Amino acid sequence: MRHLKVLALLLLFTMLMTGCGSNTNEGSKNVSTIKSQHENIQTPSKSTDKQSNNSSKDDILVINERIYLTQINDINLNFDIYKDKTIVVEGMFTLGYNQKDDKDIPMVYRRAPGCCGDDGWGGFFLKFKGKLPKDNDWIRVTGKPELVNNGYFDDLYLNVTNIEVLDKRGAEFVDK
Repeated sequence: MRHLKVLALLLLFTMLMTGCGSNTNEGSKNVSTIKSQHENIQTPSKSTDKQSNNSSKDDILVINERIYLTQINDINLNFDIYKDKTIVVEGMFTLGYNQKDDKDIPMVYRRAPGCCGDDGWGGFFLKFKGKLPKDNDWIRVTGKPELVNNGYFDDLYLNVTNIEVLDKRGAEFVDK
């Protein structure tokens, strides 16, 4: 499946800003559930100590599926907090279509609510120079985030240090 880069990012942004979409698997949520989910967001703390070349636990952010979209949106909106962190994320692999130069862009993503139901997605574009996984493989990606201006807005990339193909799949569809 090929995604038009601009349309996909516009849909993700629209979905995140409007909250439209369907939620067929869950009943209505109460305020304490929503508050509990918000408290689980792993916002890295800023450290004033000089750190060695070895990463500490505070330098690594593992994005879990409970708050997948929320965490990626926070990285995009508060990039300065995350720019030096190592990000670990799981999802499906595909090549997204790039209108700019006809070069497909590797990406890790999960399906999400969109403007017309469940037609959105969220994830990262990948900068990786190695053997790419197969389309729809479930992968765990480790890397450093980067915002790349494409002329219209910034795209969120991971500069990949490791890609693993996993046998066990997580939730392909996320709504938070």
